[in-house]
Amino acid sequence: MDVYGVLYSSVASVLLLSDPAATEGTALEQLSEAAQPAPSRELAEESSDDIVVTALRRETTLQTTPLSISALTGDKLAQLGATQLQDYFRQVPNVNVAQGVLGQSRVSVRGIGGVGEATTGLYFGEVPVTGPSGTVGDPGNNAPDINLYDIERVEVLRGPQGTLYGASSMAGTLRIIFRKPDATGFEATAEGQYAATKGGSDSYFAKAALNLPVVRDLLAIRVSGYYESRPGFVDNIRLGRKDINRSTAKGVRVLVGLDPDPDTNLTGTFIYQRSEADDAQGWFPSVATFKTDTPVILPFENNFRLFNLTGRHHFGGVTLTASAATYRYDIVRTLDFTPSVTAIAYSPAACQGYYGQAAACSATQFAAYNAYGISQTPALGYQPGYLRTRTAEVRLASAGESWLQWTLGAFYEKRRDYIDSHVTRAAADGSAPDPLQDISYRFVANRLRQLAGFAEASFRPADALTLTGGLRYYDYEKVTGGQTLLGSVLTGSVVSPYSERTARTNGWLFKANASYEFSPDVMAYANAAQGYRPGGANNIPSLQNSLVTYRPDSLWSYEAGVKSRWFGGMVTMNAALFQIDWKDMQVTARTGDGLFTFLANAGGARVRGGELELSARPAHGVELSATFGHVIGKLTSDQVIAGFQGAASGGRKGDRLGMAPWTASASAPYAWPLTSTLDGTVRADLTYTGEGRTGFNPADPYFTTDGDFAMVNLRAGMQNDRLGLYLFVQNLADTNGIASRVSTFGAPNLSFSIPPRTIGANIRLTY
Repeated sequence: MDVYGVLYSSVASVLLLSDPAATEGTALEQLSEAAQPAPSRELAEESSDDIVVTALRRETTLQTTPLSISALTGDKLAQLGATQLQDYFRQVPNVNVAQGVLGQSRVSVRGIGGVGEATTGLYFGEVPVTGPSGTVGDPGNNAPDINLYDIERVEVLRGPQGTLYGASSMAGTLRIIFRKPDATGFEATAEGQYAATKGGSDSYFAKAALNLPVVRDLLAIRVSGYYESRPGFVDNIRLGRKDINRSTAKGVRVLVGLDPDPDTNLTGTFIYQRSEADDAQGWFPSVATFKTDTPVILPFENNFRLFNLTGRHHFGGVTLTASAATYRYDIVRTLDFTPSVTAIAYSPAACQGYYGQAAACSATQFAAYNAYGISQTPALGYQPGYLRTRTAEVRLASAGESWLQWTLGAFYEKRRDYIDSHVTRAAADGSAPDPLQDISYRFVANRLRQLAGFAEASFRPADALTLTGGLRYYDYEKVTGGQTLLGSVLTGSVVSPYSERTARTNGWLFKANASYEFSPDVMAYANAAQGYRPGGANNIPSLQNSLVTYRPDSLWSYEAGVKSRWFGGMVTMNAALFQIDWKDMQVTARTGDGLFTFLANAGGARVRGGELELSARPAHGVELSATFGHVIGKLTSDQVIAGFQGAASGGRKGDRLGMAPWTASASAPYAWPLTSTLDGTVRADLTYTGEGRTGFNPADPYFTTDGDFAMVNLRAGMQNDRLGLYLFVQNLADTNGIASRVSTFGAPNLSFSIPPRTIGANIRLTY
């Protein structure tokens, strides 16, 4: 049975069923009439700019928040078919996610992103969450990504948010707000989906959520669970394995809410998610589209757990919020070391190191060394690791509306991060052997401690004018240590004792904002804000001492924007222009032999750009929207590490930064009544991502490009508040969109793509 073909032909069937005459007397309508629900919220007049957000640590709406902010509700995410970060970020202007293997994604906002600590803060409710550091101190490349089922909304704050959200928010902040337990009523939802991907494996998911009042108006529990299998479409032609990049995620989320009185709330949250991938997620254009020839199998495992307790109490015009959390990662990741081990096996200089002699190897010596080196291939890196983090925050904030609004708080974080790095000869089938047959072995450990205090106040000297000032004091310490217990010339490592370096920094961050309401429908604002990211230390074999530590980088952002409604609220237009001055940029450098990457400071940059968000409701049931983002960044000084990095790998003053200069999206949903209890719905979504670059100089052997593609998604169905049935097409034009591309030693242009055309069916139930 051709499932792909059947689903493709079924799209037209949904449109035919949308005819009231065609649906009369059908089982779906009979079920709907029996339930007697109201028509779906697709027909509601509520506009997206009425979304209530808490970006300022107090409730405001999108249109009254004097920041560049976007918000997607849980309903909007469901309409997009979004289940994870990769599925929705293109709807937000000037936001990009560099995709890697499962569990590795780097979020950048307005072009600010890069190696090291994250530049974009990611919050699960009240908890800032950071990924594991890996072997190169790069937690920013491991943005946590949980399933988006049973989500109230996602908020994306563009620009530095350091005063309220801290060090990892120098580019912006992404907040995922969960649906809360409700002690006033029972609710149950379920959703299922099945889809076929062109040239790849099928995909599917099943999800359910339950809200149960245990004691009415006092205690409630909300539980959601899911299992998702995402499609694979990359084949390994060497090992004869198909659809190797398929992956799965399963998890559960439990929230318990207690309301002992109208002014007090306690919410406990538990999150568990296990993500797994069978093999490598990328492919090589030099082999063929969606093909790879790696000689090893590269699985990935990620177990994530989070516990959080948040309490709020309102008293005397002040709200106290206290939150404490602990979360942990347990990961196993794998890497292909075959190219580097093979290259070193043919190196005359490495042969000398193998025999420990200054003279060149004889022909007999080289032949023996070469045979030994090749005998250790195929080789893979096997890297189990963990992350343990505790955070706590307490805030006092003014409540209600008055001429003065203020927030005062303190934050604490303690993080422990550890990873083993084995390079082992692979088993005959390309998998990791059991037990491991180590060629070399080392470990890297990190300890981090952060304390901060922050304050922000807004006051109205006149009815239409609001002035805001904010500051944050931070004190940060990071210790990086490691040891090589088994060295090998084939991996460029030597046995070394345990050593560690400590990086400490403290200082102040500042923010100033002014907004003016010309009318209830038009507001303009100006914002100046500072952001920073802490420094640290590298733990790389044989790295020269002067390059072991790297400094913090920091920036100032200057922004002006307008938020407006027109024609009685039928049209909304929000726009912003910005300039960012970035200094002491943390960048990727590479050792002279090309085997290892490390972090260093080099140069500065200036980034300029803007965003435009439009929405219109020209008719009942229709809401059109479009977003545009433009950003261009250039180096303001040479970005060459003195005495180490060659001209080919460094940038020069005036060179363009690597961010995609253009992003755009457009959505056209339409909903209309089919019967008194059933609506029809269709929508089309278009996104575009401009060309991004990895590196500054095309002469750099590791320079690559990605992006420069558009994607169209279609969705059609019928629904009400109890039942929804949909057919969809994702990537209608079957575009080979390169989400990200990297080049490493012996592995040029490793490409990570959006899935090919995918067609499927989705059903949703609510009670």
